[in-house]
Amino acid sequence: MGFEAASGDGAEQLTLGGTDAVESGPQVAVADFVGVTRNASAVVPVRISLEIIERFSEGLYSSPNKTFEELVSNSYDAGAKRVWVHMPADLEAPHASILVIDDGLSMDVSGLQDLWRIGKSRKREADKTSPRVPIGKFGIGKLATYVLAEELTYITLKDGAYRAVTMDYKKVQGDMSDPHNLSLLVLEITKEEAKEALLTNLRDYGANMRPVIEALFPDSEVGPKHWTAAVMTRLKKPAHNIRQGRLRWVLSTSIPLNPSFKLYYNGDEIEASKAQGKERWRFTVGESESQLPRDRQIGEATQVEIDGEMVPAYRLPTAGAVWGYAQLFEDGLQKGKSELIARSHGFFVRVRQRLINLDDASFNVGPELHHGTLTRFHMVINADDLDGLVASPRESLQDSPEVLELRQYMLAVFNKARSVTKTSDDADTMPVLTKQGRISNPPPGLTQGPLRRMVRRASQGDAAIREVLGMDLSDEPEAQTLIAENEDLLEKVIVEPVGDDRRLVKYDINRRAAILNQTHPFVSNYIDQPGMQEALQLLGLTELLTQAYMIDESIEAEVVNRIMKRRDAFLRDLVKRHPNSAPVVARQLRDSSSNETELEDAVADALEIMGYSVQRIGGNGRPDGIATVRLGRRGNGSESYALTYDAKSSGKEARQVMGGDASPKPPKIQAGTARTSILRVHREKATKTFNLDVKPSYTLIVAPGFQGDGDEDALIGAICKNDGVTPITITDLARLVELFPLRRLSPLILRDLFKHHTPEGSRAFVDAIEVQPAPQAPPITEVINLLVRYSERRTPVRVDTIMTAIYERTDGAIDLTPQELTAIIRGLAALAPSSIFFDGQLIALNATPKALLQELNSTLRDYPDRLADAYKAAVPTELQTEGPAAP
Repeated sequence: MGFEAASGDGAEQLTLGGTDAVESGPQVAVADFVGVTRNASAVVPVRISLEIIERFSEGLYSSPNKTFEELVSNSYDAGAKRVWVHMPADLEAPHASILVIDDGLSMDVSGLQDLWRIGKSRKREADKTSPRVPIGKFGIGKLATYVLAEELTYITLKDGAYRAVTMDYKKVQGDMSDPHNLSLLVLEITKEEAKEALLTNLRDYGANMRPVIEALFPDSEVGPKHWTAAVMTRLKKPAHNIRQGRLRWVLSTSIPLNPSFKLYYNGDEIEASKAQGKERWRFTVGESESQLPRDRQIGEATQVEIDGEMVPAYRLPTAGAVWGYAQLFEDGLQKGKSELIARSHGFFVRVRQRLINLDDASFNVGPELHHGTLTRFHMVINADDLDGLVASPRESLQDSPEVLELRQYMLAVFNKARSVTKTSDDADTMPVLTKQGRISNPPPGLTQGPLRRMVRRASQGDAAIREVLGMDLSDEPEAQTLIAENEDLLEKVIVEPVGDDRRLVKYDINRRAAILNQTHPFVSNYIDQPGMQEALQLLGLTELLTQAYMIDESIEAEVVNRIMKRRDAFLRDLVKRHPNSAPVVARQLRDSSSNETELEDAVADALEIMGYSVQRIGGNGRPDGIATVRLGRRGNGSESYALTYDAKSSGKEARQVMGGDASPKPPKIQAGTARTSILRVHREKATKTFNLDVKPSYTLIVAPGFQGDGDEDALIGAICKNDGVTPITITDLARLVELFPLRRLSPLILRDLFKHHTPEGSRAFVDAIEVQPAPQAPPITEVINLLVRYSERRTPVRVDTIMTAIYERTDGAIDLTPQELTAIIRGLAALAPSSIFFDGQLIALNATPKALLQELNSTLRDYPDRLADAYKAAVPTELQTEGPAAP
C-alpha cells in the first residue's frame, strides 16, 4: 500500500491509504537538486533532538576529517569494494556539495527507516551472508554528517529501484527533554533522474567525475545491482575549513593495503599510507625466485598478458601460472583505523580478480609462520589457473595437490622474508645495558628490534603508541633523529618519581632510558626492602618490552593500552587493603585519633573515597601525602587541583589542653603544634620534589581538635590563613565522608572547603551540606542493568556511555549531566566498594547485581533515614530485608 500526499490547512500530511496517520511532525521534502515533484512513495519517521545530534556528532566527530573516516566505515559495513569521495575546490561556494558514494549493498525503504533509528542499529543482525563483521554498532555514523552540512540526501539503488530521501538538520528543534518528530519523504525516481541528480553535484569535476558515473551508470545493459550516494549540501563552517591535502592523508590512513577495497578522491585512487611505509625487501613473482632455496625453485619463469601488458610470472608444475609480488615493511601493517576496514598484512590470493581469502591472512600456508614477520609481510598472488577449484561460496579454494603446491611456494617466499627480518634484528645490538649492574646483554631480537619499531611508529605521529610508551608529542623530533641515525634506544633503567597515578614504567627518549616510577604504589611498597631495587628495575624493563612485543605481534595499540592499564590496576590492588565503604572509613577516622600512623592512613582513605588520587608519603621533612583530582578543562581552563595533607593525632603531636585523658572532650592541638609555616613549605616544594603535573594549591590539616576553635581572634585562624592551610577536625572530616555519597558531592564541590582557614569555617561547610535536602533518588537500577549489559564489551564502559544509554532507555525521562552521573557512580562506589569499580572514568561490576544491591543495603543501614532516604528508596524492596552478600 503506497503513501499519498494530502493537503490541508496549507500543509501537506502523509496518510497511509489516504486515511491512516503515519507520523506527526514536519515533513522533509527531497532536496531540490533531485528535480522531481511527484508524490512520495514512502516515509521515513525520525524521532530526534538537536542536542542528541550535537552530542553524538560534534562530541564524537569534532574534527571534520574524522567524519570521513566514519563514512568510509559505513561503506565498508555495506560490503562496498569501491568508495568515491568528491570534494569541491571552493567549499564556500553557494551550491558546493560533498559526495561519498559506494557500491555496497544499499537500502530499500525498510533499510532507510532502520538507518534513521538513532542508537538502534541493526547492522549486526541483518544480512548474515556478508563475509564482513560490521564496524558500526549503534547506528549513529550518519550523524557525523551534521558536522559538515545542514542537508543530507541519500540516493540509492537496490532491488532495481532508485530512491531519494533527504534529512534537513535545520528542522530539528527542541532540546534533550523534547525530542522532535520528522517525516522524511522518500521518492522513487528513474535511472535517468538519479544520474542527473548526481551529475548536478559532479559537473564541476570535469573528467574526474567519469570513473564514478561510468561505474554507476555503465553504457552496457548489465550494470551494478546496488549503490548508495550520500550528498551533503548547504555546507557549514567546519566544512569550509577542511584542508584537502590533510583530508587526503586522513583517508589514506583509513584504508587498508588490500586489493578488495579501493578508495577514490575526486576520481583519483588513494594509495594506502601503509604502502608509503619504509619497504625493507621486495620479491617479484617470476623474477626473484633465485632468492629461494634450490629445493623450492620448482617452476620456471614465464610471462602472462594482463590488460594488454606482458608481466613476469612463474609457472608451477600443477598449479599453473602465478604472478604478483611480496613486500616486507619496517613496521607492522596491522595498525590504525584501516584495520577496522580490512587487513593489510599476510597473503592475498586472487583467482580471476576475486580475492579468495578475504579474512584469512595466513591462507593456511603452514604452522611455521612467524607472526612478528607476518604482520609486516604483504603478498598479492594471482592464480587464475585454479578457477576450477574455487568452492561454491567463492570464498575459498578446495584442498587439492594444486593448492598444496601453491602454499608451499608461498611459504618459501615468506621464509625468505623471515630470514631478512632475522638478519636485520641480529645486527641491531643493545650493548650498553651491561653497564647497569647485572643487567646483561639480551638477544637483540628481544630488545632493540621490537622497541625500535615501536619508537619509529611513535615518531611518525601514532598517538596511541606514544601513550603506550609514555612519550610526549615534543619527543617526536628526537625519536626521528635516533631512528634515522640507527642509535641505541635503551641504555639504562632509572628509578625516579613520576606520579602515583602514572604507570609502572615509561620510556624517556632523551635519556634513552626506561623510567621506573618510584611513586607507583607497587614500587613504593617494595623498593626500600633490601635487594629489591634491581628486581624492580628488571620488572620495569620487562614491562616496557612486553608492550613492544604486543605491538610487534600486531595487537592494536589501544588494546595494548587497555591490557597494561588493567595489569597496572592489578599491581596497585596487590598492595592495597580491602576497600572500605564510606561509613567504615568514617569510623576508622574517629577510632584513630590517638594513633599517628592509623590516622595518616585513615585520612588518605577518606580522600580516596571522595575521589582524590592519593600519594601517601610521610617521613621527616615531607607531607603525609598529596591528593590530586583531575577534572579536565571546563570553560576557560583546567579545574584539576591538588593538595598536601597532614594528620596530627593526640598520641604524639597533639597537646591536651582541656582536662586529662579521661576528659570526654576531644584533645586539641596548639597553634604552634600545627606548624602551618612548615606545611606551606612542603606544599610549595612538592611539585619539584615529587615530579607532579598538578601543582598543589591547598593544604589540609586534620586533628582531633584545635585550640581556639570557635574564637574568631584565636591564633590558629590567623596562622592558617597566612599559610593557606585548611584545618578540619577528625569528627567533621568523618561527617563529610559519610555525607559524600548521599549528597552527590564531587571533588569540584569540595574545592570550596579549602577556602576556609578556621576549624569553625570547615565545620560550617559540612553543616551546610548536611542540612541540604536529599537529592532525587538516584537511578541505581538503570546503572546496574547497563553495567550488566555492557560487561562483555571489548571497550571499557565510561560515564558518557552510561549517561547516553540511560537517556535513550528512559525516553528522556532521566537526563543527567556528566557531572551528575559521575557523582552518583562515585557515591555508589563509596557505598559498595567491594561490588563496583570506578576510577573517575571507567566503571565495572566486581560482583553480581544482587550482591551489589545487598552491599548497598547493608551499608545504608548504618545511616539514619533523614540522610539516606533517597538511596534507600532506590534499592529494590525485595532486597531491603536481606543481609549482606556472602564474601
